[in-house]
Amino acid sequence: MSEPKGMTTIIAGTSPANPVATQTPPAIYSFEKDNKAQTISFDALKSSIRRESGLAGIRDVPVQFWTLYSILASTLSDQQFNYNETPIYVQWNGSKAYLTDQEKAAGYDSKNAPIDRWRHDKIITMLQMPNINSGIDTLDARNASIGLSLNKEGLVVAFGMNVHVCQNFSVLGGTVMRSYTYGGKEGLSWDRMLFNIKRWIEGLHQIWKVQNDTMEEMKSYTLPIDIPIVEELIGDLYIRAIKQAYFKGGLTPFDTHELSNFTKEMIQARKTEDRLANVWDLYNWGTSIMKPGIVDIGEIANNSNLWAEYLIERFQMNVPEAITIE
Repeated sequence: MSEPKGMTTIIAGTSPANPVATQTPPAIYSFEKDNKAQTISFDALKSSIRRESGLAGIRDVPVQFWTLYSILASTLSDQQFNYNETPIYVQWNGSKAYLTDQEKAAGYDSKNAPIDRWRHDKIITMLQMPNINSGIDTLDARNASIGLSLNKEGLVVAFGMNVHVCQNFSVLGGTVMRSYTYGGKEGLSWDRMLFNIKRWIEGLHQIWKVQNDTMEEMKSYTLPIDIPIVEELIGDLYIRAIKQAYFKGGLTPFDTHELSNFTKEMIQARKTEDRLANVWDLYNWGTSIMKPGIVDIGEIANNSNLWAEYLIERFQMNVPEAITIE
């Protein structure tokens, strides 16, 4: 049937004055080929799907990662601490694009999708605070850092140390808080996390001194040349990793895959002029593989702290008491 004379068909989204309406293409976030983890902007992260209750396979969180980040940054500023922002990383196997059939037909997929269709369940970043006085020496080679991470269990905030030469994140003083139960320790409520964040930042100089005193103690413990310490450690860590993976054993700083990388680092170290002279060297070689793209980013802070605790216990070192807020 022909259209009545004098009438114009209007297609949805157009107008007589603009018959070819244009639609702004959506902002896209893509994982590059072979990238296990990569950076994301703060604005892109804020535009992603919120982590809320009712999602299969993960726990809900008391606040979104970007809200926690903003609160930490604001608290540092309120306490007159300068800080440097570092890249935010997300992990591909912890990210999912929720696409409609229409979006799939348009060519979007599990690695290339509009920003607001992504949900990221594994995230990490650091805020670095330069020039915090520890009372022992010049700190040109390192600075205080706060690590923020998200994994499928919940949120982690860790106060630690960033070593400039290798960019390792070291958590030496036990100042780690979580929104979920870990190692038999109950997770904190959001109100409690807020309280700890404020108190820890107020006591940042003291926490930083504990971190540095622990580092100095590790440096002072010289490894014996005539005893295969590294081989003994790798053997013990491997047994622990197997127990954790297959027999519900206790927590360990490396899984079997990570331990292979750790062992390769140890072998490579012996081929160079660098010798593993002390426990601090050992610790640094371990944390050197705890980087985005090498290990699970949601566990970097936890495993850095576990590795320090393991070495301290293994060598029975006398380190300062961890800073706790009761």
